[in-house]
Amino acid sequence: MKDDDFDQMFGRKPTETRPSFVERVKRSEAFGGRSEPPEAQSFDRETIGPTPDEYRAFGMMPSSQVHAFCELRWWMEGTTVRESLAFPYRLLMGVGCTGEDTLRILLPDKVIEIAGAHLEPLHEGLMRQRVTFVQQWTRQVWRGKPTDGSFVERIAVVR
Repeated sequence: MKDDDFDQMFGRKPTETRPSFVERVKRSEAFGGRSEPPEAQSFDRETIGPTPDEYRAFGMMPSSQVHAFCELRWWMEGTTVRESLAFPYRLLMGVGCTGEDTLRILLPDKVIEIAGAHLEPLHEGLMRQRVTFVQQWTRQVWRGKPTDGSFVERIAVVR
């Protein structure tokens, strides 16, 4: 079948010009190209990591992509010694919640309980496999107790 036969069969008019390969694949505004220079672009606060002295209860990937692992971080009582546990999302069996202040992560060999406040965004992020880390707040690491947003007071691993 020739191009003319194809055009005639599917209704493209002979006067329409076909874009070249370069025109079809080049970056343009309609297909993901930049519409403004990089210095003029603004970034959402959630996509930028916290400063070293700023507490963030959890981190999420800024896109809809799923993440392979989630890391849980907590501190030994009264110290700055950090403990952590990372689990692959493929082993996640379920995420349960009690109101907005307690979450339970069900894994094949353990249950992880997270207690805090305003944990609904964390619950949704875990269900969508977008959370990269969850960390407990401690006064030995961060100065002021957070008053707004999500807050993790305790992470307990039940074996």
